[in-house]
Amino acid sequence: MAYKPAGHGRMEMGRRLFACLLAGGVLTMPRISRSAGDDLFTDCRGRQVKTGPATRIASIGGTITETLYALGADARIIAVDITSTWPAQALREKKSVGYMRALSAEGILSLQPDLILAMNDCGPPQVLEQLMATDVPVVFVDATPSENAILARTRFLAKLIHAQMAGDRICADISRHFDMLSQWRATHPETKRVLFVMRMSNNRPMVAGTGTAADAVIRLAGGTNPATFEGYRILDQEALIGLRPDAVLTMEQDAPQVRAALLANAGFRLTPAGSSQTIIAMEGERLLGFGPRTPDAALELARHLSTPA
Repeated sequence: MAYKPAGHGRMEMGRRLFACLLAGGVLTMPRISRSAGDDLFTDCRGRQVKTGPATRIASIGGTITETLYALGADARIIAVDITSTWPAQALREKKSVGYMRALSAEGILSLQPDLILAMNDCGPPQVLEQLMATDVPVVFVDATPSENAILARTRFLAKLIHAQMAGDRICADISRHFDMLSQWRATHPETKRVLFVMRMSNNRPMVAGTGTAADAVIRLAGGTNPATFEGYRILDQEALIGLRPDAVLTMEQDAPQVRAALLANAGFRLTPAGSSQTIIAMEGERLLGFGPRTPDAALELARHLSTPA
């Protein structure tokens, strides 16, 4: 099925304006030379894309950047987005295109990439439409948070940059670490209710429900998510008490604010997590990125959950 983003009328207006800017010389684009040897790939949206030389890659999404570095393709990356926190040198060495969900077509194209690799959940949609209207190949990468998707993403990216042997090696290592996670879970069958708090909003927690990377990593670690609604939602005190989490999981970078606000919340203190003050903080991209480090992150979380409060 062809991908049709929401707000198609607005996108069409934006695309026409973008085309006018290009035609008037206000914006410039790199000329991508094509040859008979160009590779043809089908991305996660079902689009067939000729990728060309792929020596100037704009990597949009920390999962893509982490995987490309693991594949030994870091010299081919010219730009990353700010979720590309691993390896740490990525943000130091490469140009920044900003946040993956607040992209600018002009900013990306000004860096003259010959390939744009983007997680499928990046945006905004009108910017993606503008990028796809240019001669620069844009390949969208599946963002599904699952064990099988991690392996499939790694193999896809490895094939795209002609690094299949490295991809096979990395996938074997990922599978081995998932086996270690399975062995741990088999010997630690107890289950805890784990609530992921993204951030605090007016002293109320924004928590992750189903269909989120946080929900998926909690389940990988052997926990259960008491928030059964879809996506993210801000909870009032009564709802928080009703979920009765045994532990709260949050991102390391936001942990001080989350911890202080929750421990000051009378409702949270009535929950098992509040009573034991069990708040687990882990680095955000490692926890939620669903890249090569995910099985280790899930095992670390599983060990936290098995530790007595």
